[in-house]
Amino acid sequence: MLDLAGEGPVDEAAMRSWGDDRTISASLIREIVRGRVAGEPDPRGLRLRGARITGQIDLENITSDLALDLRDCLLSGGLNLRNAQLLSVVLTGCRIEQSASSGAPVDATRFAARVFSLAGSTVTAASVVGAVRLAAARVGTVDCRGAMLENTTGPALDADGIQVDQSMFLHDGFAASSASEQGTIRLLGAHIGGQLNCSRARLRNTTGPALNADNLQVKQNVMLRGGFTAASASEQGTIRLLGAHVGTLDCGGAHLENTVGPAFDADGLQADRDVGLDDGFTATSASAEGTVLLTGAHIRGLLACNGARMGNTTGPAFVATGLQVDQDAIFDGGFVATSAGSPVVLMLAGMRIGAAFRFDTASAMRAAPTHESLIELDGLTYPGLPRPACLRSWLALLREHTPRYTSQPYQHLAAAYRAAGHDRDARTVLIAQRRDQIQRAGLAASERAWGRLTGITLGYGYQPWRALLLLFATLAAAVTLSIIGGNHGGLAPKSAAGTVTASCTTIDQIGIGLDLGTPLIKTGAHEGCQSTHTPIGQTLTVIGWVLQLLAWTFATLFIAGFTSAVRKI
Repeated sequence: MLDLAGEGPVDEAAMRSWGDDRTISASLIREIVRGRVAGEPDPRGLRLRGARITGQIDLENITSDLALDLRDCLLSGGLNLRNAQLLSVVLTGCRIEQSASSGAPVDATRFAARVFSLAGSTVTAASVVGAVRLAAARVGTVDCRGAMLENTTGPALDADGIQVDQSMFLHDGFAASSASEQGTIRLLGAHIGGQLNCSRARLRNTTGPALNADNLQVKQNVMLRGGFTAASASEQGTIRLLGAHVGTLDCGGAHLENTVGPAFDADGLQADRDVGLDDGFTATSASAEGTVLLTGAHIRGLLACNGARMGNTTGPAFVATGLQVDQDAIFDGGFVATSAGSPVVLMLAGMRIGAAFRFDTASAMRAAPTHESLIELDGLTYPGLPRPACLRSWLALLREHTPRYTSQPYQHLAAAYRAAGHDRDARTVLIAQRRDQIQRAGLAASERAWGRLTGITLGYGYQPWRALLLLFATLAAAVTLSIIGGNHGGLAPKSAAGTVTASCTTIDQIGIGLDLGTPLIKTGAHEGCQSTHTPIGQTLTVIGWVLQLLAWTFATLFIAGFTSAVRKI
């Protein structure tokens, strides 16, 4: 390596102070790469450190086996690699600025190389086409760890359609900022054969997405974790992964913010393994669409949201309508979702979970104790019992914190308890469903009255023993009234001539009571004992009619409940 800096400083101020003895013409570098200066260049390539390069390094359309390695250099005119094919281009710790033209300081459109690196470099621009352009490039590895990209009018990195055979590194202090509606980092339709590592990166955009990666394809991991931060003020979203297909998506500990749109929009995402929005993941927004969007996504591993915090001032905090998770879905461990301006905080309608469903109902309800419509669950399916399996909390959630009455969440929960062998709990769920239906389903007055009647007498058809107890209570009341009425002149024996004489025996009084309180069964006590014409006797007669009506009613309801006729209604 030709090292012109030696032990001297290589910061920006030092670079700008370098004189002619540290200055190299960009045209000389072009001629060396073309092979015109050295017929047999060193296999290590062109290696230069601590130089000030004047003019634009123009390597457009050049094909060479030479590797270009510039370290701690000042490129005041930028670098043109359009349609070039080189062994590698490594710009480490360099400062790259825009030339007089409006093009990108680093333009590598359709560029091909084994390695492209901007590690530790700083690129500044005021270009609508981008600070660094890698659109449709074909590269083995892209290494931008620790780089700082800034553009006041366009994207910081435009890599739409790039093909990376191995991995792309935008981590370890990588920072990018822009004021572009197109996005700060653009990876639309990109293909990455290894991983996309953005751990500890910082992205910012004042008018558009921080990361715009719709239809991105990454075979291994997408890592937006470990202090990754992204902020924007865009209705398009801060992080956009619409229709993306990734191996694993790890956003553990990420901090996302958007003042006017979603913080994380991954509608239609396909993940071959896990998706982690956990370990302190935080997302805030002011969007009517939602803060975190996973509508129609398919996660073949687990979805981990334990410890996440999601907030929205105008819409839902989490929207997963139609989401399919083949393994566990975890919403516990301190998971908190809040909304100040939406009828629903969590939208899980139509979500399908293939394994355990963990949702901390107590924590969720504490987070929004006054929010009537906390969660939308209609169509949510999962195997087994939800965890924690606190039936009282789940019923309170369904009854008090859903936007409207729907039968499916109750039916699915009851089926889960029944499959687990907890039939009593399953009946409790179905009774709670019927109560909620009467209260919130908008039934007619007659339907509500019938529902309340069957609820008291039959437990809505799931507890027919209630009608049997009421029948026994009617029988006991009839016997008691017959004895009391008979002892006060309400009953008297019938003489052979048909006249009333003396008073009935206790056995006769009990028989009269049994006749009154038992449908179809008669003791024959009326043949020897009857009501008198006294006020007590007449009152006993009227009460007897009422008790007979009640007895028939309770007997009929018991039969209907026992045969599930009421339940089917």
